[in-house]
Amino acid sequence: MTRLLIAFATAISLVLPALPASAQGGSIARQLARTGLTQDDINIMTRAGSELYASKKAVVGVDTIWSNPDTSAFGLVEVADVEGNCVTLVYKFQTSKQPSIQSVRLRRCLNDGRWVLTP
Repeated sequence: MTRLLIAFATAISLVLPALPASAQGGSIARQLARTGLTQDDINIMTRAGSELYASKKAVVGVDTIWSNPDTSAFGLVEVADVEGNCVTLVYKFQTSKQPSIQSVRLRRCLNDGRWVLTP
């Protein structure tokens, strides 16, 4: 479990490099650790979500699907809110370890050319 938590915290730090170290081990990492997502799942899910806002033209309601055939995890990422230079995404997914649909809501803001996690 500790190794898994470290892997998730590492994934978050790679995806969100401007997030302070103290926050990386916080509630998001704990939340992801309970999901059954693997490192590869997180990478695939994050890449899919980033395509929705990378062009800086995110539109509420637009979504994309992702899947990882190696782990049988799959899901949907949807733009839930756009406000100024910030976008809120809702990640809905299912893993083989947690067969019920799970959801994580994250907000990212463009700061000096980089998308960073914000409360």
